[in-house]
Amino acid sequence: MPDRRTPNSSLRRLLAAGDWTYEALARAVNALGAENGTCLRYDRTSVAHWLAGTVPRPYVRELIAEALTRRLRRPVTASDLGMGPCEPGPPLDTRPPGGAPSGAVARLTTLCALNADPARRPVLEECVYRADGPDGSPWQDLLARCPAQRRPGGTPEHEREVRHLRDAVDFFHRAGDLGGRHAQTALVSYLRDDVTTRLHTGRSGGPHPALMAQAALLALVLADMYADDLRHGIAQQYHRAGVHLAAEAGDHLVGAVVLSGMGAHALDVGHCRQALRLTEAALRVAPARTPPGTRALLLTRLAPALASAGHRDRALASVAEAEEHCRRAADGGTPGPAGVCDCSRALCAFAKGRTLAALGDRAAAVAALRQSLEHRPASACRWRALTHAEIARLLLADGRLEEACAAWHRFLDDRPQWRSARADRALAGLRRELRGHAAHPRAGAVLGRAERAGKRP
Repeated sequence: MPDRRTPNSSLRRLLAAGDWTYEALARAVNALGAENGTCLRYDRTSVAHWLAGTVPRPYVRELIAEALTRRLRRPVTASDLGMGPCEPGPPLDTRPPGGAPSGAVARLTTLCALNADPARRPVLEECVYRADGPDGSPWQDLLARCPAQRRPGGTPEHEREVRHLRDAVDFFHRAGDLGGRHAQTALVSYLRDDVTTRLHTGRSGGPHPALMAQAALLALVLADMYADDLRHGIAQQYHRAGVHLAAEAGDHLVGAVVLSGMGAHALDVGHCRQALRLTEAALRVAPARTPPGTRALLLTRLAPALASAGHRDRALASVAEAEEHCRRAADGGTPGPAGVCDCSRALCAFAKGRTLAALGDRAAAVAALRQSLEHRPASACRWRALTHAEIARLLLADGRLEEACAAWHRFLDDRPQWRSARADRALAGLRRELRGHAAHPRAGAVLGRAERAGKRP
């Protein structure tokens, strides 16, 4: 039977506009796959097949569209690729509105319904992390366009509901200390079955703003869980849902916390400029009377972004200011609205370590990270393991092999309780980095222990 495939002229034009070779597009798609937690091995032959009319699976089409979006510095959708009609998907929150926000509860409801339904979950699993364009994203301006609202007085029933949601935010936030896979499904179900129901059954004027603000924080906690599990596209969807909820509630304090969380996520994914734009925007939209603990949190997310962008003096100044606000909070300053909005001493020292590491001061970074461990509770397995891994990498880069091995051992002590794809990646990194030192007795002992840990289910 003759081959009836039609050559893909649309993709060819996009390649020509980006002045890209087949190999360059394949590399970009593979890199985006890795960014989104998927190992791909496309090459120039694969691109040649696409140009000849072969249609890859929907997830890969999303990666191709995002790769071309970043190359051309303008939006390119999967339907622009000339790979046939895309099946109409659900109204996911992919772009912010140009004006005031609307439909925030409907967005969250759609997202949670997809996530909780095994038959429709693949649509969400194929979400790709979207980088902002060169001129920034309207996400960072969404709150600024929405004036802060005075919360109307609530009935006793409303007050009880707000307290219940605030307790849930704190519970799930602490559950995240065990890793992104811990309580993730439970939080999705809670949002779908309980939270969105409460929001939909609000008064005739719409859901109470305080309920929407707490729902925004729950979306932020779930986004952090997915980010820790390296499912960055889904994490971004929940971050965006959280911004919409905070904006529609007129709660600039919660909105600033969610924006800064988006910025921290962007930095983890490797988008330094986007991280800086978002963390700076978070401080701009934060109210003048932001509690010191929350102000410290915003600054601890700004400092590493500044350091990664090369702004040394501003980064160090942000660290110093964060430490001062953290001290004020510890000395009895006004508490933030929930634990997820507060900055602990451990978090402040951890951010300082990451900032110094990005500035190239490895010795000072190690000292700050070790200080953060002194304030971490034993139950914070995820953060303890992550910090030990950061310390080990810095020590190894400094040629301090035996100290690095000691840190890797402590990482392996906490690693079994840290349940996420990031934990798996950290373990794989340990094995990769120490293989070149396997002849050293201490390195060999750590490597053997890591190999055994990697074989456990």
